[in-house]
Amino acid sequence: MRIHMFGINHRTAPVDIREQLSATGDSLAQDITTFNEAFPNTELVILSTCNRTEYYFARSTHEAPQIDELRKFLATLKQISVDQLTASSIHREQQAAIQHLLHVATGLDSMVIGETEILGQIKRAYETATQSNTVGPILHGVFQEAIAAAKQIRSQTGIDSGRISIGSVAVDFARQIFADFTDKNVLAIGAGEIAKVTLTHLRHLKPKSICIVNRSVDNATKLAEQLHLPAANNPVRNWEQMNELLVTADIVISSTASPTPILELESFKPFLKRRRNRPLFLLDLAVPRDIDPAIGSLTNVYLYNVDDLQSVIAETHDLRAEHIQTCESYLEQVAKTCMTQINNRDLGQLVRQLRHRLQDIGQLETQRTINKLSALYPHEEGAHAQKLLDEHTHRLINKILHMPLSQLDHNNPDAPLGFYASALRRLFDLDEQSTTPHITPTNSQTPTPNRNGHSTS
Repeated sequence: MRIHMFGINHRTAPVDIREQLSATGDSLAQDITTFNEAFPNTELVILSTCNRTEYYFARSTHEAPQIDELRKFLATLKQISVDQLTASSIHREQQAAIQHLLHVATGLDSMVIGETEILGQIKRAYETATQSNTVGPILHGVFQEAIAAAKQIRSQTGIDSGRISIGSVAVDFARQIFADFTDKNVLAIGAGEIAKVTLTHLRHLKPKSICIVNRSVDNATKLAEQLHLPAANNPVRNWEQMNELLVTADIVISSTASPTPILELESFKPFLKRRRNRPLFLLDLAVPRDIDPAIGSLTNVYLYNVDDLQSVIAETHDLRAEHIQTCESYLEQVAKTCMTQINNRDLGQLVRQLRHRLQDIGQLETQRTINKLSALYPHEEGAHAQKLLDEHTHRLINKILHMPLSQLDHNNPDAPLGFYASALRRLFDLDEQSTTPHITPTNSQTPTPNRNGHSTS
């Protein structure tokens, strides 16, 4: 089996490229379905956040998609050129793919080192793929290992001590515009996790009001309750009231899952006259972006997106350098162990299949010999000869297998097990589909159906 990660993130591609590949809500479900139709024998989890869109997939060695096939598939699906996609993307295989997922899950690959929101996003991506029946035994084990490793890292290191988040950095940017917040009106467009984190930090500044607008009023109401916003202040408004709220707002945080901008330049301009040139701080945390970038060129409008936050966030890397090295060593060992476990199980099933193949050959040759001997010996002696030949064949198979199998030492972490597995398949023409491994995850409390119809738990 081959494990791959292919995708883009905040280090490899600017926001205008990331928003082209993003997949949220209905588009995520549709992308999973389209992928599954194109590559039905491949396991898949799609992780899509404001900072990354990554495809984690596991397939048999000679199955589709090969990496060039995937690039062409995604280029067509997302209407982006293959060259642009190739230039903006990264690709990892086997242990490197697992290690990348571990880095993402623990926040080491995040814009904010050690941030915790990404783990919840990984869980949701894994659950969505499970519900779509695209998680098989390989990705089930790998993602469970990643989730368990992330929890272990946070409990044993200081990687998230004194952590900052997108929300806290947003507050720092707002402070560059406003010295006092007690007379400021905050408008949140969207009621997801990012809105929750950002409003949590802004609430501590004690603004005059916080108002939430969302297409789902129920979700906005739940968020207002979680933030303990006073009901007397009417903190939840209908989507249709957004335009009026933009006139009175001083700070706007937008983080919806809309595939197209919700604030366009031409429709936004009329608000400026009604605002009487009051400064407006706009923070677009959505990917795809919610706010037309051209709005940032208007007078007294200060527009920032997720990429603009990177300069501030980069400072956290130096502050946590000592913890990062400890985490790196631990995650490398976890990835290596996970990959070895997959290879060991793969080899175990390969060996059983190889033994069955040799036994079939041995039985065929034994029968041919018995047929020749039947003319020379009575029936009783022929039966005795068959028993002797069966024992002879069994011993011969064991002796033939002993030498190569002695090289497959499962206790040797440096053994090239993946190479051995490929060699066995090619030399003995073994069918990889019948040797799909199943690994037992560290945290396997949630029973999960796999693509082969089995239940993993």
